[in-house]
Amino acid sequence: MLILSLFWIMTIAACGYASVLGGWEGRWTTAIIMIASALTLLSDQVLGLPWHETNIVIFAVDVFAFAGMYVVAARSRRWWPVWIAAFQLNSVAAHLATVISPSFSALVYHGYEGLWALPGQLVMVFGIFRDRLWKYRYEFA
Repeated sequence: MLILSLFWIMTIAACGYASVLGGWEGRWTTAIIMIASALTLLSDQVLGLPWHETNIVIFAVDVFAFAGMYVVAARSRRWWPVWIAAFQLNSVAAHLATVISPSFSALVYHGYEGLWALPGQLVMVFGIFRDRLWKYRYEFA
């Protein structure tokens, strides 16, 4: 419960920062992260699908989230959306590992699948901060 609370505090703080200061990339990435997080939480709690095999519903959510982040990264002139999409691709790869090897540990699968969410959000905040710092420094030069 504590981990889930910390996740939502971090998610809301990072997405709030990105929405306000991240330009169109931040707003779109925030929408993708919030929708994917809510759908993942909802499907995990309502459907209660097991983690000892590929969780198809959350796999679909992660694939669509990756596709959205890929589009943002492809259209952006910033580097941080590329990193966010790469972190999301790691989550998709966790699902693919269970397709390739059905005997993949459920505990490792569940942990690895959600592992990349927080580093991705930290990179988003740091990238937006660096972009704004660069703009501030060189706009007045």
